[in-house]
Amino acid sequence: MKKNFLVLGGSVGQLPAIEKAQALGMKVVVIDRDPTCIGAAVADYFECVDTTDFSGAERVANEYNVVGSMTMSNDLAVPTSCYVNERLNLPTQGEGLMNAVADKYEMRKKFAAYQMFTPQFYKIGNSIDLVWVKSRLQTAMKTKNYIVKPTDSSGSRGISKITTINELDQAVQYAMNYSPSGHVIVEEFFEGLEFGALSFSIDGEMVYCFLHNDKVTQMVQIGHSFPSVLPEEQVKRVQSECEKALNSLGIKNGPCHFDIMMDSNGTPFIIEIGARLAAHKIPELIELHSGIDLVSLTVQLASGQKLKCPSIAETKAVAVEFLHFDENGILEKIGDLSLLNKKYQPADFALNLSENQEISKLKSSIDHCGHVIFTGNNVTEAEGKCKQFINELKNNVVYSNVKV
Repeated sequence: MKKNFLVLGGSVGQLPAIEKAQALGMKVVVIDRDPTCIGAAVADYFECVDTTDFSGAERVANEYNVVGSMTMSNDLAVPTSCYVNERLNLPTQGEGLMNAVADKYEMRKKFAAYQMFTPQFYKIGNSIDLVWVKSRLQTAMKTKNYIVKPTDSSGSRGISKITTINELDQAVQYAMNYSPSGHVIVEEFFEGLEFGALSFSIDGEMVYCFLHNDKVTQMVQIGHSFPSVLPEEQVKRVQSECEKALNSLGIKNGPCHFDIMMDSNGTPFIIEIGARLAAHKIPELIELHSGIDLVSLTVQLASGQKLKCPSIAETKAVAVEFLHFDENGILEKIGDLSLLNKKYQPADFALNLSENQEISKLKSSIDHCGHVIFTGNNVTEAEGKCKQFINELKNNVVYSNVKV
């Protein structure tokens, strides 16, 4: 009899985990509050349960006698998976992780306690907190900028950069709109190089740590590439800081995605950690780059299977860029893309648009309108191919501007 495996979330971002688990011989149970989600059609079993519903997820896990659970790219579902795994004595990423991985303020406190490089930070949960933080920032904001964001949201939602104290109230209110708990963190903003990393650990040992370059516009990541453009000594320093972060949170097993900033002095600052695989095609890029299939390894580890982590024999440059728009509008026509595909021959391409569809301008996170992936002799070449392809793709997509 096939074993059952629980995936929390049924969006397109969860499909790789669902498909890998099925390929490994398991039946997949998916929970999601949306009964029309794509995962409902692909999974072996589906239950209409919100991924943040601890007791509901536990009930489903018990009913199907699952051997493990995970979420592919949903930060809000990570604490639920941690809860289910601990309650049912299933394979875990570590003990007592629910608060540490769900609350950016608690995460920041643990970083600071572990003597990691940490900016000035504050938590706001009510009007009294706001008044106190405002008094603390009155002088500091004459020379420093700050970032305001929810303590417990994901996908860059609710984030604002403030440059004057007068912007604080509005930024806090905006962030609270995206915080399930109604809490906000205010932290010092650093200028620097923005990039990320995806690690994989077994029994407290960080087996892999892949650093990726980020392409950012308007504080939103619209592309990624491998390998890192950082010098080797800086790569090792960042990997060491990632390992310290894992230790500070007690994460011993599985994948973790890092958002990182490096200042002008070369000091890496870990903004936050997602105790999960990354979104935005990063696991797929890593497999093209190194041959390491982190999705399969994660499913195996989360389901209690024995792992054999392969060594990296060789690597190649690879990049992804996402289709995004500068204005709101209605899609009117999609041209013939066969010549574009024939001309460039990308490693992977998907367009998730249809005629008469409403499209939104770039905001806090990428709407998955489409993406393209290229390999190349180096990062510059792979990124350049992505940029050229996306630019020509936009020329084949006709839409009318709509003011919102």
